[in-house]
Amino acid sequence: MIAPPSAESVPVCSVVVPSYRSAATIRSCLEALRLQDFAGPFEVIVVDSGDDDTAAIVRREFPEVQLLHLPQQTEAPLARNLGVERSRADVLAFVDSDCRAAPDWLRRLHETIAQGYDAVGGSVANGNPETLVSWAGYMCEFREFLPQGEAHDALDLTEGNVAYRRAVLLTAGGFPTGYFPQEGQVLNRKLRSQGARLRFDPGIRVAHTHRDDRRKFLDHQRRIGRTNASVARRLGLPGAALARSALLARLAAPALVTYRFVRTLRACRRVEGGLVFRRPALARLVWLGMCSWGRGFFEGAGRA
Repeated sequence: MIAPPSAESVPVCSVVVPSYRSAATIRSCLEALRLQDFAGPFEVIVVDSGDDDTAAIVRREFPEVQLLHLPQQTEAPLARNLGVERSRADVLAFVDSDCRAAPDWLRRLHETIAQGYDAVGGSVANGNPETLVSWAGYMCEFREFLPQGEAHDALDLTEGNVAYRRAVLLTAGGFPTGYFPQEGQVLNRKLRSQGARLRFDPGIRVAHTHRDDRRKFLDHQRRIGRTNASVARRLGLPGAALARSALLARLAAPALVTYRFVRTLRACRRVEGGLVFRRPALARLVWLGMCSWGRGFFEGAGRA
């Protein structure tokens, strides 16, 4: 049961939802949280910075949810940190405003944390499978977090479906800013360096609503590419040498894009019965997404 902020009992879990212009998806996100089969009390905190009807929807239709409305656009990492400041529980769960969590989502996150893990994340399904553009965005962005395979210790988790021990997250300094939308990669690397145990369970699922406009999809992939270059350069990750030199990045771009494209096809070969192979138009969109990513990587390479 979602515990309102005035509840006397301290919540067992706090769920933080960063939001920006989420009027089209916030209802389904919060309704899914209402339907959680979690036995104990938990609180939900929406941190919204948009200028649409999101805040009004939350106030009117979800009075049990705590709303922090910010006057200016705020990227997800900072929004999550502000939500953590408002939270009360020792287990902090995070889901994005364009995601719908399965009914057992919070229970399974909490159960895995209780087994001794410091962070646990789950898989992502395609929440709007009606268009090929949404499938392309899904495959390009979440190929490492597909709802398939067995649970295992992990190096990385996706920030739209994750939970942390409060003390561990705060010791790491919270979510790093300046790396959106790749802040999770930076945070999880820091957690591992501090000895934290990370667990990935594909059975812990959320359905993510993806961009269904081709231009917005390509622009987002381009932004991810720029951020990937920045993260690789600053942290010395694989590809750092390319990220430090715009010339090397340009020379390597064809091979790098092709490598990522093939890797994506292999990871997604069983998704929807091999949809990416049955629909050549989808494969082409994935290729275009990788090309946009490569353009962004080149733009981000060599920057201070």
